Amino acid sequence: MTGIAEWLASIGLGEYADRFAENAIDLSVVGDLTEQDLKDLGVLLGHRRKMLRAIAALEDDVAASDQAAAKPAPRDGAERRQITVMFCDLVGSSALSARLDPEDLRSIIGDYHVCIAEVIARSEGVIARYMGDGVLAYFGYPLAHEDDAEQATRAGLSLVDAVANLQTDIGTKLQVRVGIATGMVVVGDLIGEGAAKEQAVIGETPNLAARLQQFAEPGTVLISESTRQLTEGYFEYCDLGSIALKGWAEPIPAWQVLGTTGVESRFEAQHRTRLTPLIGRDEEIELLLRRWQHASSGEGCVVVLTGEPGIGKSHIALALQERLQAEPHITVRHFCSAHHTNSALYPFIDNLERAARFERGEAPTEKFAKLEALLLRSGADADRVVPALANLLSLPVSDRYQLSELSPQKRKEMTLAAFSAQLEALAARQPVFIIFEDAHWSDPTSMELLTITLEKVPRLRVLLLITARPEFTPPWPGHAHVTTVSLTRLNRRNGAALIERVTAGKTLPEEVLDQILARTDGVPLFVEELTKAVLETGLLQERDDHYVVNGPLPSMAIPTTLNASLMARLDRLAPVKEVAQIGAVVGREFSYELLSVVAKLPRQRLEEALAQLVQAELIFCRGEIPRAVYTFKHALVRDAAEAGLLKSRRVALHAAVANAFEQRFPEIVESQPETLALHLTEAGLFEKAGEYWLQAGKKAAMRSANLEAIAHLRKGIEVSAHLADGALKDRLELDFQYALGPCLIATQGPASPQAVATFARARELCQRLGDPPERLQIMFWLTTASVIRGELPVAEEMISVLLDLAEGRGDRPTLLNAMRGQGMIRLFMGNLVDAQEVIERAFEAFEASSEHDRLAARAAGQDAGVADLALMSWALWLQGRADTALARVNAALQRADVISHPHSQAYGCYYASILHALRGDFRKAHRYADRCLALSEELGFRQWRGLARAIRGISATFLDPSSAALEEIRAAMNEYRGAGYQLGITALYVLLSAALLSSHQSEAALELIEQGLATTGRNSERIFEAELYRLKARVLLVRDAPEASTDARSLLDHALTTAKSQRAKALELRVAVDLANLWIDQGRTSEALDQLVPIYGWFVEGLETQDLKQAKAVLNRLQ
Repeated sequence: MTGIAEWLASIGLGEYADRFAENAIDLSVVGDLTEQDLKDLGVLLGHRRKMLRAIAALEDDVAASDQAAAKPAPRDGAERRQITVMFCDLVGSSALSARLDPEDLRSIIGDYHVCIAEVIARSEGVIARYMGDGVLAYFGYPLAHEDDAEQATRAGLSLVDAVANLQTDIGTKLQVRVGIATGMVVVGDLIGEGAAKEQAVIGETPNLAARLQQFAEPGTVLISESTRQLTEGYFEYCDLGSIALKGWAEPIPAWQVLGTTGVESRFEAQHRTRLTPLIGRDEEIELLLRRWQHASSGEGCVVVLTGEPGIGKSHIALALQERLQAEPHITVRHFCSAHHTNSALYPFIDNLERAARFERGEAPTEKFAKLEALLLRSGADADRVVPALANLLSLPVSDRYQLSELSPQKRKEMTLAAFSAQLEALAARQPVFIIFEDAHWSDPTSMELLTITLEKVPRLRVLLLITARPEFTPPWPGHAHVTTVSLTRLNRRNGAALIERVTAGKTLPEEVLDQILARTDGVPLFVEELTKAVLETGLLQERDDHYVVNGPLPSMAIPTTLNASLMARLDRLAPVKEVAQIGAVVGREFSYELLSVVAKLPRQRLEEALAQLVQAELIFCRGEIPRAVYTFKHALVRDAAEAGLLKSRRVALHAAVANAFEQRFPEIVESQPETLALHLTEAGLFEKAGEYWLQAGKKAAMRSANLEAIAHLRKGIEVSAHLADGALKDRLELDFQYALGPCLIATQGPASPQAVATFARARELCQRLGDPPERLQIMFWLTTASVIRGELPVAEEMISVLLDLAEGRGDRPTLLNAMRGQGMIRLFMGNLVDAQEVIERAFEAFEASSEHDRLAARAAGQDAGVADLALMSWALWLQGRADTALARVNAALQRADVISHPHSQAYGCYYASILHALRGDFRKAHRYADRCLALSEELGFRQWRGLARAIRGISATFLDPSSAALEEIRAAMNEYRGAGYQLGITALYVLLSAALLSSHQSEAALELIEQGLATTGRNSERIFEAELYRLKARVLLVRDAPEASTDARSLLDHALTTAKSQRAKALELRVAVDLANLWIDQGRTSEALDQLVPIYGWFVEGLETQDLKQAKAVLNRLQ
């Protein structure tokens, strides 16, 4: 048995639960209650009688203690679904019971119940329970409709009016309070016994509706925020703010419904706040405009626009209406309704009432006057048309019109003829554009009238546009003036354009865009609503002109705005919905063989169910049974089908699917381990799921499908979090992180925040597990990341640890890379001599290594030999050995080509382009940068792409100062830094600022020099520090300001000291030339000679380079 609250609910008296709880009454004492006790508690007379009978029926063992009561067991019929719940209560019923005879009260309550039942039935709601003077109703269960929330709200407004208009003899009008809420619930369990048995709805939605009802003022309707979102555009509201409700920790937003907006169509109501432009329908609009030209010239046309829900039929109709605004014409709009398929002439009556501007509460005579005025303006024969249509609307006809007694058939004929006459009169005045929406919901009489109209159209100035869903079968034969257009789904380009309109031009992350497009199947409504839902989740963070993902990308939930529509499609196939749900658990695509194993249904029943689903176009079939494969027409329909299952049922089905794959389809497990991993995860079998996610990730990585691999491995990390803490969990997560790192490096670069975080987590797991073999490679990648990010002091410490680890373990490949890494760090920190020695030792070790070790070392990204030679070239050039440096870089390029390793070729080309730029040969620099860029764009080398773009632009600026490449260079440098790279950026600052100086852009050059010096101080990248100070001095000299010479001299002295301390003879020579020129300008030739002669005399190679030629030219001037 259940607790006291559940027991009271089971007998229809749940409103007393709080009162019983406040008085400490539970099932252990309820059997002792007397009628006086119940009266003292404020229980109404009728309710007391009902409660005393229920108490008497309680069994002794139930009354003993409600603490031991068991919850009712869920039944197979229970399901999860979104519904709208209404709670309606009669105001002042206690006062009525106190002053009315029970029999009179019984009569009033009976009339009240009948009134409510009629209103709710008209809106296709279901009364779940009468609770004395309270009524609980569901909209969306047992059958969902596309507009359940709207219908519930309309019913609420109708109830307020209908109850107020009930005829009673009590002297006052009856009033009700109505509360409405929408949300996800579990529905279908049977609770209670005997007459109190009902299908319960479990969730907070019914409670919220009840609480809103209690808060409402008499004669008003209050709705929840979720209901308002689904009905926005249809109604006018008063925002009550957030209100405190019992049972809710935080205040809940509430809205009072004031009335309808008067909006004409469902589409306009749903897009009242913002209508996105029509995308991808140019051909359809052009066709309609051509048909309009024919119609307006007297050749009437009909266009039948068909397509599935949300495909854009109404949007096209509205777009055409807007395009015709500038032309003189008359627009007539008819809207069929799913709730009036048996209401004769509903769309025509609705149009008349809207056109005549009937108001709520108007007297019949006032409405007749408005109708008469409307029809007289149309020019129709008033004597024929006015009585017929007034009679249709149940309006009293004035005495000036003659009425005759007619049979029902004759009256119908007269009515249809009146509508036709009115249309003919309108078309005689101006061209008429008729929109007949949702013909699939038309009542038979309206379809008869539509057919009559269609037959007459060729002789009238009329364009008749009929919209319908694919299931609509026109009752008329083929006609030359009728064109049928079947709307297709949007392609990817148009889908992406629509998403961009919804996001107001802001770009979504690629993975989010892809998921939206994949799940919405080109249906515009789905695209819009899912995009809006994603923006509202907080999943994305806005950044200038784009969005970024705030964390791991979860699967996107079905928007509440689409839930009812999708569930309605499934409910229309209720007898076979279970098969659709089992198929949905398997996936978007499922085979007959697998489904038959999991469903465990008789063959004939299963095949009949699948045939019905195919016929309804919920799924498509490919092949013949038993080899048939089925695909859900829409991903979101598949999601809705699976979402309707209880979690327990869903888990069991996923486990069954996983077991079927393992036992019956091992070839699929082998080729698609991620499929089995997914079902194991959903079944809660996390350890086993982890094994298959890892297998799937590694398999994808081996095919260079890095994005897929990343997705699989991240899913595996999520799965491992469900395991109990311990070595097993840590070991599994380490496997995932270790496999994930290289995939992130391949797609985002080794210095990307995500790659660094992955390896940092892997290092933490290594520390927990002791000293696993993976630790060495993890340390290597973390060190590499520090180097690339320009964190050179940190990297220097890490590389020492890495060298010790590699030597201790005898790991030759890692040792080769670590030695080079140490040399690179020292090179960029400006320790040129040490760097040269370390790199030479690294190259000697490389040459002495086996081919196996050389290939293994290449896992770092590039060939170790190529990298050693390329780095050596820079160190040698800086030390004044220009020709030897050139020989080394040429050897690097040659080796890269011999081994035909693209990444090594790009590596060598970049270092060659910088070296030639430093040598002053900008044509060769441009050529090598071009080759590096071509390789990078072809193969996706993000690091080299940014660098190559930059050096190519710099070279172009030197070769042609008017090339205006500055913005391209800046963009390239931003691309490089944006990928997390910092190492080597000072070389670009140096070369670009020199190029700007040569083209007389000194202020732009100074800005870059300052950025370069800031980087030097921040990262300890001092390789070009002397050059930056020298160039800053040149900027000051160009300015020719007071004290410029003194300040420049100070900067040049600092540059000279730095170059000498680094033994950077090439940079020392440049500083000496600038100092010599400064002395010459001041007439101090001897100082100039003393400055330049010693350093020039030191050089024994590179005499034909630009720097040495300039130095020689200055010496010639002095001598």
